[in-house]
Amino acid sequence: MKKILVLGLLPLLAACQSTPKLEDDTRYVKLAKVVDVHVFTDAERKEAAKTLPPGDSGVGFGIGIGVGTGGGFGGMMIGAGTGLGGRDRRKEPPQVAYGANRFTVQPLNTSERIEVMSYKHYKAGDCVKVLTGHPTEFARLFDPKEGELCN
Repeated sequence: MKKILVLGLLPLLAACQSTPKLEDDTRYVKLAKVVDVHVFTDAERKEAAKTLPPGDSGVGFGIGIGVGTGGGFGGMMIGAGTGLGGRDRRKEPPQVAYGANRFTVQPLNTSERIEVMSYKHYKAGDCVKVLTGHPTEFARLFDPKEGELCN
C-alpha cells in the first residue's frame, strides 16, 4: 500500500518542483524602470487603517479516538490550535496602512505604465522586475538578478 501511495505522489512532487518561481516566470515578469513614486503621508495611512477588516482570531480544539483490530493500534489523540497571531498577510496585496507605497513602472521598450503597491523602497530611475497579468497573483516588484540590466 505504501508503494502505491509513494508512486502516486512522486509525479505530483515532480510537477511542484518544476514550477518556476514567480520572479523567474517570463510569461508574467518584465524588466521595467520606476518612473514615479508616491509615498503616502501619515494622515493617508491613518485613514486607510480605518478601512481595514478586523484581524482574524480563533481557537480550535479537537479529540479523536481510534480503535484497531487484528493487532492494530488503538489510542486517543488530542489536539489544539490557535489563530491568535492574526492572519497571514503574505497572500494579500501590500496595504497603505502597513507602510506600502505606490510605484509607477514602465516596462522596457513599451509606453505602458503599471501601478504597483510595494513595501520595498525604490526611487525614480531604478531598474526592477514587475510581475503583472498573472491570473492568481497580485502585481508586485522584484529586484533584478545580477546581470539583468535596464539600459
